[in-house]
Amino acid sequence: MEIERKTEKAYGYPGLLTDRKEHFCPGCSHGILSKVIAEVIAGMGFQERAVGVYGAGCATIMYEYIDIKGVAAPPGSAVGIAAGIKDAMKNALVFVYAGDSDIMSDLSAVLGAAMRNDRITIICENNFNMGISGGAMSPTTPLGISTTTSPSGRSFAGQGSPLAVSELVRGAQRAGYCARGSSHSPGAVKKVKAMIKKAFMEQMFGSGMGFVEIAGMCPTNLNLPPVEAAMKIKEILEDLPTGEMK
Repeated sequence: MEIERKTEKAYGYPGLLTDRKEHFCPGCSHGILSKVIAEVIAGMGFQERAVGVYGAGCATIMYEYIDIKGVAAPPGSAVGIAAGIKDAMKNALVFVYAGDSDIMSDLSAVLGAAMRNDRITIICENNFNMGISGGAMSPTTPLGISTTTSPSGRSFAGQGSPLAVSELVRGAQRAGYCARGSSHSPGAVKKVKAMIKKAFMEQMFGSGMGFVEIAGMCPTNLNLPPVEAAMKIKEILEDLPTGEMK
């Protein structure tokens, strides 16, 4: 008797991704997340209404990779620009995509948006360093991690403790949705995809702002091969809880 086998498509090239070659380093999470964001927007049918605001740094020209409306923001300005666009285009799906350093460079804008529960979505790719600056220490760099500006590893005595981004946003209390995920494994990426979709749903059909922090790999500045960089992120997450916080 012939056995019926069910198959599931595990990989594809999202229609919203352009055919332009991305500039991201091998193993970088930005390439992974550009695909995930494109899949979520297309799956929700928002490609004509989506507007991406991309923060300064490695992902600043992501508007050339995802075939939706998009703008590159000056350093620290992405959240404010996104709030302005949403105010002018109330039916648009407006999201910020930025690294941890750019998000933290104007933390008051992020916390203000959370306190007001602005109808925008903020996606923070946290690779724990300032990638565009050659791997300098960022506010989120964990203790013990070496960077170009903390070659001996971040220490509490020398550079102070790192900031936990999602906890800060959750502390503002009014943000409708807050979550932390990771891109270090296929299973983790699948969870991130669900988080981003929920954040978009919160903006379009819920109370307002969604914030998704994603622990990402930066193999170049971690000085590790991509697989080892992914395992390093998994190790870092032992001290950072993942999942939905609100």
